[in-house]
Amino acid sequence: MPRPIQMKELTFDEVVRYFVDERPDVPQVHHGALLTRQGLSYGFPCLQLFVDRDNKPCLRSSGEPYGRFLVARRLDSELLRMFGGRELIVFE
Repeated sequence: MPRPIQMKELTFDEVVRYFVDERPDVPQVHHGALLTRQGLSYGFPCLQLFVDRDNKPCLRSSGEPYGRFLVARRLDSELLRMFGGRELIVFE
């Protein structure tokens, strides 16, 4: 994966926009997933991926996953509520 995208705040709307606008045109993509690690001093590292029916990352021919890696200083209240202390949200 390339270097992470740096963001001041990641919002629910931005996550949904990415899943809609950047959805790859490949048949194995079924839905999206957002993974994070909470409680780190520098923010929230987030992996936003397109996954198959079995929640496995969909891969490009190069072996890299479809998606992006970013670090957000903070998450908006809607994302924090959705995570609820967990580290994964599935978007179907």
